[in-house]
Amino acid sequence: MSEYQRYEFMTSDRPLTRAQLDAVNDLSSHIEASSTHALIEYHWGDFKHDPIKVLQEFFDGFLYWANWGSPELAFRFPHGILPVDLIDDYDFDDLVTFTRDKQYDILDIHFGEMEGPDEWVEYELGSLMPIRDELMEGDLRALYIAWLASQDMMYGYEEEDQEEEDYEIIVPPVPPAFGKLTEAQKALAELLQVSEEFLVAAARHSIGTISSTKKDDFAAWVKVLPADRKNEYLLRLAHNEPGLSHLFVRELREQNRDNDRVRPSTGERVAYATLVSESKTIKARREHEKRERERAEHLRHLQNIYDHQEQYWQEVNQAVEHTVGARYDDAVRILIELREAADQFNETQKFQKRFRTWVQSYLRRPALIKRLQLHKFDLPEA
Repeated sequence: MSEYQRYEFMTSDRPLTRAQLDAVNDLSSHIEASSTHALIEYHWGDFKHDPIKVLQEFFDGFLYWANWGSPELAFRFPHGILPVDLIDDYDFDDLVTFTRDKQYDILDIHFGEMEGPDEWVEYELGSLMPIRDELMEGDLRALYIAWLASQDMMYGYEEEDQEEEDYEIIVPPVPPAFGKLTEAQKALAELLQVSEEFLVAAARHSIGTISSTKKDDFAAWVKVLPADRKNEYLLRLAHNEPGLSHLFVRELREQNRDNDRVRPSTGERVAYATLVSESKTIKARREHEKRERERAEHLRHLQNIYDHQEQYWQEVNQAVEHTVGARYDDAVRILIELREAADQFNETQKFQKRFRTWVQSYLRRPALIKRLQLHKFDLPEA
């Protein structure tokens, strides 16, 4: 397969103006752009601009991936809407950064050294954009998913090596409701190749829910907001300030937190090595359960063959009437199943007797005999 790179941008708060759209269209001859979305695909070549600068100037979300891996997901936020210490509780190294500017802040999740998945997967920014609103609402589950991926990138899955490093690692608490990820958060886990077993292991240490235990009483809170503060928000609303509703809600909640709001509890701080061990146990259990399900299904199949032997022998006869390789393959496949069913129900000799009688009529068909020999059927001499 040839080289493939995909750059995708989206707006959320407001569409691009005509002038902005013209500027975006000039970024690349490979671009397809509208007032809310831009897509750039390369099979050869590369994007000549810094995508994070493009994000900061025009868009609210950005996604990059290539057929060799190297995923990057970034969001633009109105300045100050996220806390300045957003990622201080995480050991991200340089894999996740949060930069603040006068007008916009950028959260950049970039795993340049991550290899692509074994099977081709097409990632789309639209499925990940809800993470932006979730973060502005204080939902940190996406950050924890990124932390799990970063630990894998930095330390790998070897418990022995990890145990030596644990004392240096900042371990964040497992966010509330981690056992009930949103579709966007599941898409992020897929993008960053965080296994289902890791997510389940972390969810065992999650407590509480995302929502508060007491409903927000905005009507009452607005009444006690100072008049000058209300007027300021109305003026900013008239100017269509991006993210204003999130800023307003956050201020109301912070001012009324002590009296009216019960904060959700946080989960445990679980060392990565512990999650590695637990995820391995979960994976082993799931593989065992899968094998047991497959075994039970196979036994049911053999029971069906045993109960309908005459029908299967008729299918064998019908298949060998057509002297073509594909039909011979069908006949041999059914014979193998008949033989296995006989072995399962202690009728091996009965099967062998019937098979030797049946095969006498086909000993002069070398293509069929060769297939039977390949699968170790007991053939009489010609």
